[in-house]
Amino acid sequence: MMHFYKLVATLFLSLLISQAAFAKWDEERDTTTNGKEELVYYYKTNEQGQKLVLDKYVKRLIFIRPDRLYKRSIKQIKIDGVVVDVTSDPFSRYPEQTAIVFDNKDEVLKKLFLAKKIEFNVLYGRDQAESIFIIK
Repeated sequence: MMHFYKLVATLFLSLLISQAAFAKWDEERDTTTNGKEELVYYYKTNEQGQKLVLDKYVKRLIFIRPDRLYKRSIKQIKIDGVVVDVTSDPFSRYPEQTAIVFDNKDEVLKKLFLAKKIEFNVLYGRDQAESIFIIK
């Protein structure tokens, strides 16, 4: 009987490890301006060289696309196929960056952190482009 519990525990642990390994964001560390605190940001870069940063401190996403510097708008994102309404706000100092904010911040952040695929349409005036990030 003890062997059965060890087997179940091993299977459960390996499932947790494989899930954590599959839903992995890259990490970037930064220190605060006073140098006393280290901040950890999670990010993904897609095949087009675009970057998506998960900012858990302000509870938002930051979309970075260095090749398109004019104003952009993002109204929805899909997290593993589920649509989430968002608002976007470009940074005035960094025109290649756009903040993506949402209601129910804690719930959406949890879904983003565990997501396997994040996709959204970006509007550049009348032009539209699709961005897809695969989290592995």
